[in-house]
Amino acid sequence: MKKKFRVAKAGQTTDGRAIPVEHINQMAANYNPATYNARVNLEHFKSMLPNSDFRCYGDVTALETEVENGETYLVAEIDPTDDLIALAQSRQKVHFSIEYDPNFAEKGFAYLVGLACTDSPASLGTSYMQFCQQHPSENPLSARKSKTTNVVSTAEFTGDFDKPRQSVFSTITGLFSDKKTPEEQEAESVAQLLSHLPTTLSNIEAGLKALAQSHDALHANFGEVTKKIDAVETHQNEQQQALAQVQGTLDTTVDLNYNQRPPATGASTDYQKTDC
Repeated sequence: MKKKFRVAKAGQTTDGRAIPVEHINQMAANYNPATYNARVNLEHFKSMLPNSDFRCYGDVTALETEVENGETYLVAEIDPTDDLIALAQSRQKVHFSIEYDPNFAEKGFAYLVGLACTDSPASLGTSYMQFCQQHPSENPLSARKSKTTNVVSTAEFTGDFDKPRQSVFSTITGLFSDKKTPEEQEAESVAQLLSHLPTTLSNIEAGLKALAQSHDALHANFGEVTKKIDAVETHQNEQQQALAQVQGTLDTTVDLNYNQRPPATGASTDYQKTDC
C-alpha cells in the first residue's frame, strides 16, 4: 500500500542549518531507488539485524515537491512494511524526519539517503533545538547519520496509513457488502461461479484420469496375483501326485531280505514245525 506524505520542508534542521529550496528540488529531481534506495528506519537508527526493533520499515519509492502558501515541501511516496502500518495504526512513530547528503557522491546535488519515523514532534523540544543549534558538533543525532556532513530535518509532518491492506477474506466480503440490488449481486455471483467453471471442470477431468489410471494399475496387479496363485496351486498338485506315486511304489516293493517259509506238506505222521 504505497502512500504519499510530506516529509520535509525548506527551512529548519536539527543542527541549526537550513534546508535550501534548491536542495528540496534536487532531491525530488534526482531521486532514483536504482541509484540509491532510501529506506525507512526508526529514529535514524540503522541496525544490521533483521529482527531488531531498529530494522527497516519500508522504502521510499519516489520523491516530488509541493508548494503551498510560499512554502516548498518534499513529498515522499512510501512503500511500508506491515510493521510500519501497525505502528501508524497504534499512533506510534507517526512523524517523519529526513536525512540527506547535500553533495551526494561528490556530484554536486542533494540526495535523500534515509527517512526516519519518530515520535518527536515539530520542534523536537525548544531546549533540545537550542542546544543542537548552539552545539552542532554535540548534536545527539550526529552519531546516527550516515555521514557527519549529512543533514537531518526536524520532524514536522504526520504519517497515517489509514487504509490497511485487505485480506482475501475482506476482499471477498466486500463483493457482497456493496450497495447493489439483489439481481446485480446474484448476477455477479453467477458470473464468478462461471469464471471458475473451466478450472473446476479441468480439475474434475484430471481427477477422473488419475482414478482411471489407479483402477488400471489395480486391475493389472490383481491379474499378476491371480497368476501367482494359479502357479502355486499347480505346483501343489504336482507335489501331491509325486507323493502318491512314491507311496504306491513303497507299498508294492518286496523287501530284498525276505525269505519265504517252506510250505507244509499236510502229512498226518510227519509235520513241519515252525522255526520260531
